[in-house]
Amino acid sequence: MKKDRSKRKKPHGQTLSSTIEPMTRAVDETTIIPQLAELTLSEKTGIETEHSEHSIGLSTIHGQAEALVQTALPGDNDSAPDTSPQDTLLEVISTPDRGLAVFTTRKIKAGTLILVETPLITLDKHEEDDHTAIEGEFSRLRGTRSLSETVPQTLRRAKVPNCYNCESFKSQGTGGSALGLFASRFNHSCVPNAQFCYDERTNEMRFHAIRDIPRGKEVTSNYDKVVFESRAKRQRKQQIYYGFVCRCEACEPKTEFWARSDERRQAMYDAFRAVQACEHQFSAGNASNEQNTQQPVIYEALTALGKLEELLLKESVVGVPLANTYRSMAKWAERKHDLEQARNWKRKEKQACIIGFGHDAPRTKEIEQKLVDLETVIDRSHDAPTRLSRTVAMTLPRDCHGQQP
Repeated sequence: MKKDRSKRKKPHGQTLSSTIEPMTRAVDETTIIPQLAELTLSEKTGIETEHSEHSIGLSTIHGQAEALVQTALPGDNDSAPDTSPQDTLLEVISTPDRGLAVFTTRKIKAGTLILVETPLITLDKHEEDDHTAIEGEFSRLRGTRSLSETVPQTLRRAKVPNCYNCESFKSQGTGGSALGLFASRFNHSCVPNAQFCYDERTNEMRFHAIRDIPRGKEVTSNYDKVVFESRAKRQRKQQIYYGFVCRCEACEPKTEFWARSDERRQAMYDAFRAVQACEHQFSAGNASNEQNTQQPVIYEALTALGKLEELLLKESVVGVPLANTYRSMAKWAERKHDLEQARNWKRKEKQACIIGFGHDAPRTKEIEQKLVDLETVIDRSHDAPTRLSRTVAMTLPRDCHGQQP
């Protein structure tokens, strides 16, 4: 449904990087529970959802992120480049029902880097519940009062908006979180069109378009990493944790997409559980050396993952969940000893990661190296029969004319 932008107020000259007025909403952005680990994949268990309590963190500072965005001015911590993609691609507009929101100023292709910024604050994993560390980060921001002055004590014990969990992007699982001034203006959607990633080398928060976004369309991210839940359950969580109810195409009634959304997400969950069960069976088979029973398990896992891929694409839930699905498919294909199929799924994972994280992202580079390794093994396997046939030919007897049979 096309949005009517005529009612929105657009402050003169307001772009994403030039506008630093205070936020006007109590809850504006992704929380640390979130989004970017929508689906994760461990080498041991395949695709799995992260336990949400692990990512909550910062439980001692409800409202601090909002206070930061309301009071902070870009100072020493604001080291973003003078020309950023958001300067030409995005604009901040005041909406009648969602506060400040981010919209595109032109058509944007999937894979485009749309926002780059240095976090206002960053916290290591062990600091997320340390009020002293949080107070210290807050006090370093130019133009802010102390945290105790700006955030009432009664507001410091709930979940924090505006923070992104960086654990999936930090080396050796060191965890941590980051809060960005401009990133805080992305509203939530259960079918987001932007994907967050964190560049540990440059200490930058980055967002890529994960779908083509038309001109004038709102840019959104997903506040919740769990993609399998029903609309009713999602909306209950949103009301409790963020104070709003989502109205995206997966939540707004009376559309064809909405009518099938819950059904698709339930089927995603069923496929995900089937893969988990296969993982347990495969591990048990390895432990008991029952190799002859593994092929049916592998086939079942690949079938379930193929169904999951189809459902994710139909639901337009791409980015991390889709990339992780391809990674799991490649792993199961290797277990099947089908290296060419594994290579194909790795290529798909690479493409999904380029779109969501960029060409230079560590995960993209890791996939490229894995593809090189697969190519080497595949080439050797192709060369082996040729070498064998030559060896056999050299040992065959020759007739009186010197010809081999």
